[in-house]
Amino acid sequence: MKKVVKLLSVLLVLSLLILTGCTSNSNSSSKGKDDGVLEIWTFTNEIDTMVNDYYLKEYPDLDYKIKVVEIPTEQFEQKLDPVLGSKEAPDVILMEANFAKKYVESGMLEDLSQFDVVVQGAENTFDYVKDVGTNSDGQFVANAWQAAPGAFFYRDSIAKEFLGLETPEDVQAAIGTWDDFYRTAVKLKEASNGEVYMVSSVADFKYAFLGTRDQGWVVDNKLVIDEKIYDLLEIAKKFNEEGLMLDAEENSESYYGGMSADNIFGYSLPTWGLHYWLKPNAESSDTGNSTAGDWRMVQGPAAYYRGGTWIGITQTSNMKEEAAELIAYVTTNEDFLTAWAKDTGDFVSNKSVVENIKGDYSEEFLGGQNHYAAFAEQIPNIDAKSLTEFDQTLNTLFSDHALIPYSKGEVDLDTAIENFKAAVQNSYPNLTIE
Repeated sequence: MKKVVKLLSVLLVLSLLILTGCTSNSNSSSKGKDDGVLEIWTFTNEIDTMVNDYYLKEYPDLDYKIKVVEIPTEQFEQKLDPVLGSKEAPDVILMEANFAKKYVESGMLEDLSQFDVVVQGAENTFDYVKDVGTNSDGQFVANAWQAAPGAFFYRDSIAKEFLGLETPEDVQAAIGTWDDFYRTAVKLKEASNGEVYMVSSVADFKYAFLGTRDQGWVVDNKLVIDEKIYDLLEIAKKFNEEGLMLDAEENSESYYGGMSADNIFGYSLPTWGLHYWLKPNAESSDTGNSTAGDWRMVQGPAAYYRGGTWIGITQTSNMKEEAAELIAYVTTNEDFLTAWAKDTGDFVSNKSVVENIKGDYSEEFLGGQNHYAAFAEQIPNIDAKSLTEFDQTLNTLFSDHALIPYSKGEVDLDTAIENFKAAVQNSYPNLTIE
């Protein structure tokens, strides 16, 4: 009897494997031009909205279907990596800034320069956006519909009460350099009797310094620690030691909690941080306190960018022309980008669109401030050439092994740097590290 049960179990497992294999083959053959399906893999729901609420409404008679597959960000790479370069790969992929260069440099994305519909429109795309989407061989393989300059969002009432700063221009003058930023933080602490911190987290420094380096993490297969990295370490430690920073963990409850409280002066956030982080957290679910309308924005001490979403065509796609049409639409079509900017508040990547609409913007959450015009002034100063395919991993290793422990006084500078180097060597044994 046991042998019969065992045999039945084996047969059942084999049956399941066969069925699973059939299902997998069915799924893989359901995509592609053969049966008229353009498949898009994404980690954000924005492209689904763009396709269904804009693209398909403008072009309702396409002779193919568009399938959008949304995968959580934390799972996106592990699902994409095994199939990229094979017939199982989607036609189009979206790439977050943290891992965009990894795929841009992979050799598995199609050169968009061969598609006139993309190239012609991309003439008006901001240069830094195209730089991110261009690989080391000079091939333009990914474009983006948005630009994401960083800014310092601050509380207007706190600026007036404790610092005597009446306008965004006054605030910018008070924090225009990192030395000014520090002096203003000290003044704020004294004026508020230590009840208001200048910033919430080391994150309010990290992205500005990382985004303004002269050299990225890796140059010619060698780890590079730019001078800005040492500046970042020192200012983070100084603000912690002197009680000028809350020292909340990035993206923690206490980090977001300061957005509805009265103990944080400001946050360093990109364009999308306004809509996805600041606005949703401006009202406390516990106290009912709301800071909406009391925020303003200025550039702060540095012009940098943070985040963004790039889109490209996989080389194995058999619907490249259709994919190029879609990419051209969402990244360069000026009518669409104008509508998208006005409907969502997203800061788009097209120079002409930004120029045409920046004068009419008024953001109620920012007290009626025209943040679009303010962001537009920052774009020409942004340089994205320090971005590398190693950034996602190395940024995390740097934070975990150097920035956070050093800022808290847990290790000295030399130990912080050596711990970081050791972690990098462990993750990338082939990199040269001195």
